[in-house]
Amino acid sequence: MKIVYSPEYGINYPTNPVENPDRVNLAAHDLEIAGYQFIKPLPASPEDIHKIHGHEHVERIKSKGLYDTAALAAGGAICAAELALQGEPAFALIRPPGHHASANRAWGLCFFNNMAIAIQKIRPRGPRALIIDIDLHFGDGTVSIFQGGDKVKIVNPWSVDGNFDYLSMDQSAYMQQVEDAFLGFDYDIVGVSAGFDTYIEDWGGLLQIEDYREIGRIIHEGSKRCGGRRFALLEGGYHPNLRCCVKSFVEGFG
Repeated sequence: MKIVYSPEYGINYPTNPVENPDRVNLAAHDLEIAGYQFIKPLPASPEDIHKIHGHEHVERIKSKGLYDTAALAAGGAICAAELALQGEPAFALIRPPGHHASANRAWGLCFFNNMAIAIQKIRPRGPRALIIDIDLHFGDGTVSIFQGGDKVKIVNPWSVDGNFDYLSMDQSAYMQQVEDAFLGFDYDIVGVSAGFDTYIEDWGGLLQIEDYREIGRIIHEGSKRCGGRRFALLEGGYHPNLRCCVKSFVEGFG
């Protein structure tokens, strides 16, 4: 189990203050103490970014002075996917997040779609990808990029019900949706958009820290159908206990 991380993820850049450097710095500290091996990624190439995002969107990110930051996050995602494809599970401790970035626009603290760029990078080698997005918020950007294709299945275990009332969803129903994500699709690799804002003390108010260990374990088990090829990318999660949630997930995932 490898942790993909660069100290450059811990710099300040123009964004909402909730998306601060401590989100990755503190988690990296805990995982290093726990003995995990760290891999430092390279930025995604312009070619890899343009396979997902249009020219105008990329230029918009450049004009805001965010290109290098976003490209490094996408590069971390690629690194994790490449490791997984080689049979080495990986967790990319990256920022900014990416699952609200579509081909030509972005919102929700996202700039480039890290997951989409990573999956597109490895697709020429033929893998059918199952993406499980456990963030509180629906990964609309990722869905919009891959909609209509038959080689990528995206599952957003909802922390909201059909009436968009997340307060009525209970923990057991959420966990069941994670288990059911593996049904009905023949996949070669599993990618996880690992958001932790469904945490009981974060915006979602649903899951305990230990629940993330169980989610990691469920996905670990599900990945055995594809030779254990699995990777995860940090998305949301804004409570100070994010470091604990990440470590719990990694323990189950590895």
